[in-house]
Amino acid sequence: MKAYSSTDGANGAVRPRAVWTLVALGFLLAYTTWAWAGLRPSFHRVGVGAAVVLLGALALEGRAAAVRAVWRDPVFHLGLAFLAYLAVQWWNAGREQYFDVGFRRWTFTDPPWPGWPFSFVRSEAAQMLAWFFPAWAIAVAIRARRLDRRILRRLLAFVVGSAAALAAFGLVQFAAGTSSIYWRQPLNGHFFASFGYGNHAGPYFVLAESIGLGLLFREIFDVRRTYEDSPAAMRLRHPARVAGLVVAATLCAVGANLGFSRAGILLNAALGAFAAAYLWKRAWSRLTAAGRLNLAAATLGVLGSLFFLVAGFGANGIRKEFTWRPAVPEALDTVWERIDLELGRRPQFARAAWAIWRDHPWFGVGGWGYRYLVASHVPDKYWPALETRGWANVHCDALQYLAEFGLVGFGLLGGALFAMVRDAIASRTGRPDALRALGVAGLAATVVFSLVDIPFRCPAILYTWVALLAALPALGTGPAPAAGAAARCPDRAHHSGRIEP
Repeated sequence: MKAYSSTDGANGAVRPRAVWTLVALGFLLAYTTWAWAGLRPSFHRVGVGAAVVLLGALALEGRAAAVRAVWRDPVFHLGLAFLAYLAVQWWNAGREQYFDVGFRRWTFTDPPWPGWPFSFVRSEAAQMLAWFFPAWAIAVAIRARRLDRRILRRLLAFVVGSAAALAAFGLVQFAAGTSSIYWRQPLNGHFFASFGYGNHAGPYFVLAESIGLGLLFREIFDVRRTYEDSPAAMRLRHPARVAGLVVAATLCAVGANLGFSRAGILLNAALGAFAAAYLWKRAWSRLTAAGRLNLAAATLGVLGSLFFLVAGFGANGIRKEFTWRPAVPEALDTVWERIDLELGRRPQFARAAWAIWRDHPWFGVGGWGYRYLVASHVPDKYWPALETRGWANVHCDALQYLAEFGLVGFGLLGGALFAMVRDAIASRTGRPDALRALGVAGLAATVVFSLVDIPFRCPAILYTWVALLAALPALGTGPAPAAGAAARCPDRAHHSGRIEP
């Protein structure tokens, strides 16, 4: 990655270089992904430290202009209030379990300060701070507009390259047949690359693939070699970059499948169908009959390579993932019970999360508090699953955050998200924009996945998702340049008349 000084189109002022801001962003996004996907306690110190360095670099390099932009940003204030709220939950931690003789049941003591936001265990509440502080820092740094469109695209290209390298590492690890992640830590279940949980690997690589496809299609459709190129010319300005993005997107697609996540595989297929439709819709009118035939051959070649990689390495795992779950026939009286079984009893535990929130509507039960109360809201027959199947999580991110943070915390978090989405929508220009179209598809796929699993409880996914959403307004295509712009810089002119950096 390389940072340049850039011009502010509003007044012609030159922005200062943001080299260290860019380096800190790239390090935080890549390190989180490679270091256990950000889920191990050892990540917290480095991740939080990198976020502090990022904010410091932003303040030093951006100076007064960056401070003013950050101070006017609602995401800064809402995110800061949310972090303060998490700090109160951390401060008011400490609820001990005991047996209530009168009611003949296990229950918990009151928090140190009743009536205030609380959590059960201080270290678990601290994990929420360690997850969300870097996410807030990433959003604030990108939205400060110290990085222009070209630099942000390079940052996203770096993220895609890192994801592709991680997928290649996962392939080597998978082919070696090791049962230890990084060849160091033995794990009982399936893992891929740095993800100990397959349902984290799937959505991460789908998200990275969407960014890679967006950058790829931008190179094909939205960048012309010269101003005089017609839309039908289809000449590539950077053929080597296109080839690299094809390889990177293919590796990410392989990673999305080899996570052996049913929902991840389906979402990857949906993203592939959307990308193919987008590709052909924009290419059809630009190509001759021979060009269409060549594009069809290239598409089939990429799909064939993807199929042989996935089928060659993971056919058995994927087949197992799409096999009906075993059950005693007498235990399945209705179609709904079969659906409930195939969903891993998720509806039952989602209802438990809703009940927990109803009991603590304003402040919730603190980070990871759901795990301590869920047994009181499900039938006894599900209790063994609480210990063996990872039901410390609801497997629906929105419900879990609502139960843990209550209306106050969830409202602050949702308000910051709303501000980011609003700005992304407001930056639309109506012109075709491949990176925006595929990026939005990846963001939406992650949200859909979060309805049935926990992608936003994985820092690697959370930070990449936040970075992409925060970058969308700046990545929007700017207004058409002045009449003399093309003459001054013909090698960066778009066929529609706008200059493409």
